[in-house]
Amino acid sequence: MSFREQPFILKIYIIAVIVSGVAFLYFFQPEWSPSIVVGFLFFAALNIASEHLAVQLPKGESFVSVSLAFTLAAILIFGLEVAAWVAFFGICTYKDIISFKNYYYRTLFNGSQVALAAGVAGIAYGYLGGVPGVLNFPGDILPVIVACIVYFLINAGAIIVVMSISQGVSMWGMWLVNFRWAIPNYVALAPLGIVISVVYLQIGIAGVLLLLIPLLLARYTFLQYMDMRLTYLSTIKALTKAIDAKDHYTHGHSERVAKYSVAIGRAMKLPDDYLEKLEYVALLHDVGKVGVSESILNKPDRLLAEELVAIQEHPAIGAEIIKEVRLISDLVDVIHFHHERIDGGGYPLGKKGDEIPMGARIVGVADSFDAMTTERVYRKALTKEEALKELQRCAGAQFDSQVVEVFVGLMERGGLE
Repeated sequence: MSFREQPFILKIYIIAVIVSGVAFLYFFQPEWSPSIVVGFLFFAALNIASEHLAVQLPKGESFVSVSLAFTLAAILIFGLEVAAWVAFFGICTYKDIISFKNYYYRTLFNGSQVALAAGVAGIAYGYLGGVPGVLNFPGDILPVIVACIVYFLINAGAIIVVMSISQGVSMWGMWLVNFRWAIPNYVALAPLGIVISVVYLQIGIAGVLLLLIPLLLARYTFLQYMDMRLTYLSTIKALTKAIDAKDHYTHGHSERVAKYSVAIGRAMKLPDDYLEKLEYVALLHDVGKVGVSESILNKPDRLLAEELVAIQEHPAIGAEIIKEVRLISDLVDVIHFHHERIDGGGYPLGKKGDEIPMGARIVGVADSFDAMTTERVYRKALTKEEALKELQRCAGAQFDSQVVEVFVGLMERGGLE
């Protein structure tokens, strides 16, 4: 998306950050000497290398790298001026260069916000007694900790605001999904930054190059965590396809139910970390059908009593399958109870009212709407309008009234087209 296509408030914010960052660099220029130039080029190069090895966040197009360690080292060795310039130029990657014509605002924004983060962190370090180039531990521990906190808050905060505005997600929700778990990564990198500064002052560039190995290991650990999340999601999607293949009349059903469920939850202002898990369990709400015979699932005639009992066992079977998946085990009741009714007439346990988790009530509405609007061999699909009227008719008895009201509102406004 070009800069002109961005929301107006986002354009104002981006411009403000760029102007602030460039102004900071202008007013806080280093006193360039041969040793300062060499140090600047060395740490800028390390930052650039770390940006090329950055790890993508689970949502959006933002990345996290190990550049904090190099930026912190620049603060401790050279002071805030050099650190800000290192951060500004070190954020640039090959991708930024080749796409600069179209996405110049993104490159300038990223460079400006990290320059501000490094510069203000350097100011905090000096204010608390830290002296660049003269490390005194344990006396400098507090200034270093505060500098790291300041850097993290400015850096993360700047990105959260952009992602929140562009994606229409609350800043708190963006923090929970994309940044809360990044804190351990920062905690691990801060000591490495200190070590780098000590080695550089005592040994020089050669010593720092030897420290790249543990930095690469830190990055590898971070990447493994992200890969684990992707593996979970890939497994969930594979199970979903297996369910759809087994039940010939529900192709794409699970994906639509997940889409509807997340939209309802977001409209109800549920936490984004909860919505992330809700999406996964909504995708898997029918996973228990793997334990039901295909002859029953695809039977064109009315089910016999014993066949109906077999169908009604699929929520419990699904819950039993999913309860060992740690990522979503705390939402296993959503799968178990998504066919329960508010009046207690549902299955498998006859739960009613507040005994049914909100997630299950949401998935229940999404599931029923998609079932009604999907053609089956024994009946034609209802229109969207007919299905919404049916949801409203059954609100308070079969379905949660608030969930139905939110869903109907979303559909009428075209928010789920």
